[in-house]
Amino acid sequence: MQLSKHVVASVFISALVWWWLRSSAAALACFLMGVFIDLDHIVDYLYNSPRHLRARRFFTAFEFEVLENIFVFLHSWEFALVWLALLLCVPGIRQPVALGLFIGFVTHLGLDNLFNRHARWAYFLFYRLRYGFAGKYFYGPREYRQRLKRARRRS
Repeated sequence: MQLSKHVVASVFISALVWWWLRSSAAALACFLMGVFIDLDHIVDYLYNSPRHLRARRFFTAFEFEVLENIFVFLHSWEFALVWLALLLCVPGIRQPVALGLFIGFVTHLGLDNLFNRHARWAYFLFYRLRYGFAGKYFYGPREYRQRLKRARRRS
C-alpha cells in the first residue's frame, strides 16, 4: 500500500484509538507505528539497489519493480502474536501506549495484506525465511510474472 494511504488510514485509526482510550499518547503511538513500520523497506531497497540511491526510485521500486530479495522484517504476523502475548501477560507494560502501538502495527499489516498483491503467506517471517527471502515467493507466481513483464517493457 502506498505511503499516502497508510498516512490517511493511520490518522483515521489513531482518531478511533483516541476516542476509545482517551489517550493522546496511545493515538500518537498508533499513528507513528502505522506509518513508520515501512522503514524496514529501506533495508530491502539498499540490498537490492545499493548503487541507485534515489528517493523517487525508492518509492516506485516496491510498487512496480521486481526485487530479488524482500526481507521486510517488521512486516511479520509473528511479531503481532508476540506483542499480543506481551500485552496480555506482562504486567507493568504501559497499556495505552503499548496498545496503540499494537493497533497501529496490526492495522498496517492488515491493510498491506488486503491491498498489496503478494503470496498469501508473504507477511509471515517464517514463510519468507523458508524461501530464503526470495522476491518471487513474496510476490507469488502471478504477480511475479506481471512484474517481470513490466520490467522487460521498461528496459
